[in-house]
Parts: sequence; structure tokens; C-alpha cells
Amino acid sequence: MLRGKGILNHLARALIADFDSLPYRERNLARFVLLDPAARELYRDWENVAQNFVAVLRLASGSHPDDRQLNELIGEFCVKVPEFSAWWDSHRVQQCAHGDQRFHHPVVGDLTLHHETLALPADPDQEVCLYSAEPGTASAETLRLLASWTAPTDAERNFPADARQHP
Repeated sequence: MLRGKGILNHLARALIADFDSLPYRERNLARFVLLDPAARELYRDWENVAQNFVAVLRLASGSHPDDRQLNELIGEFCVKVPEFSAWWDSHRVQQCAHGDQRFHHPVVGDLTLHHETLALPADPDQEVCLYSAEPGTASAETLRLLASWTAPTDAERNFPADARQHP
């Protein structure tokens, strides 16, 4: 969750952000949520989502207190996110496991997605987050619409984004 190569599918790029187009060090969901103004518009419950990321960061910092990049990221948040220090000082910790997130996408509008976070046994510091819509709901239809508008071409399917751009 905090860092990694992370190849996103086309729908994740369309829904949240095109992390593959960012410099390697900026490919970070916590950074996006806390620093990118677009995240405040995208997440209908932005403050709750942001506080959850701070709690996840606090858990990570307890497991990796000497991680230079993590400490730099936390310092950057202290300086650039007015709410961060109060949230950090609450000492709340949590794992990013599962739940519902409400989005307001600038093109397709509102949708609610369920997310499940899966830890990778070979690398417990890496996680995969899966989003899904409840079948038969307006959110499922909205997600299907977004998928149809953003479907990759055959050339893009055969040539992954990470191969096109080196960090």
C-alpha cells in the first residue's frame, strides 16, 4: 500500500488516478488521498478516508520505525496537510482490510464500491486492493459505464504501462 511497482488496471486508473504515469516515488495511494485536491472531490467521505490512511500509516510506522521513505512521507504530510497532525496525534492504528467507499467521479457521478485488501504472503508489506460493486445496483451500472469508456485498446493490452515508462 505504501510503495511498490503496482500495475493498475485501466478501470482503477479511470476511477482513482493514473499512478503509472506518476514518478515512482509518487505512486502512493496515501499520498494521493492526503495531498491531491482531486481526492477531496473523488472520495465523498474524504475526511474519514484520510483519517483511515493516517491510522494505517501509524501502524506501518510502528512496524518500520527506521524506514526513511515512510518517515519522509509522514513529515511531508505534517507540513502540507493541515489536519494531519491532529489525526496522527490521536494514535489511532488500523489495518486496511475491507469496507465500503463512496465516490463521486467527475464523469460518471456517484458510486459505492466495496473494497477488500489482500496481503501478499511472499511480501507482507505489499497489498492488493480489490474494488467491486454490488451486482444489480446503480453503482454496478456506473462502474460498467466507466469501464466501457476507458477500455484499453488491443495495443495497450499487449504492452503494459510499466513497460512503456521507466521510473
